[in-house]
Amino acid sequence: MTKTKVAACAKHFVGDGGTTKGINENNTVISYKGLLGIHMPAYYDSVIKGVSTVMISYTSWNGKKMHANRDLVTGYLKNKLRFRGFVISDWQGIDRITSPPHANYSYSVQAGVSAGIDMIMVPYNFTEFIDDLTFQVKNNIIPISRIDDAVAR
Repeated sequence: MTKTKVAACAKHFVGDGGTTKGINENNTVISYKGLLGIHMPAYYDSVIKGVSTVMISYTSWNGKKMHANRDLVTGYLKNKLRFRGFVISDWQGIDRITSPPHANYSYSVQAGVSAGIDMIMVPYNFTEFIDDLTFQVKNNIIPISRIDDAVAR
């Protein structure tokens, strides 16, 4: 049997190439129109061509961490572009929502999952992640419909 397909991942959504002074994991300061015109075309093309996954960037856009940016992850990528694959965090990406990283982990779990991240890369503190996510779903902080959407992807 010959396998003829692969699962591609478009990364790092979005604005990685426009950070202030070109510094990795920095802030991309640009208007919404500029973000769409300069940084979004590759993602639009990737979605049209059937990319399976999109990885979120460590960067911020106008001060908002991309891992917590529901307007862009769910609003633009999933709803406007109709991306049907799954969205994955970067390595310890939700930890970096706060400064210093991991300062308010419960908030980071809520913000990342609510933003629309479907799979979270948690290399070390996975039991804490599982406990926080379970608590938040059981207490309706994160709706089960958000989990159902992530699992369906």
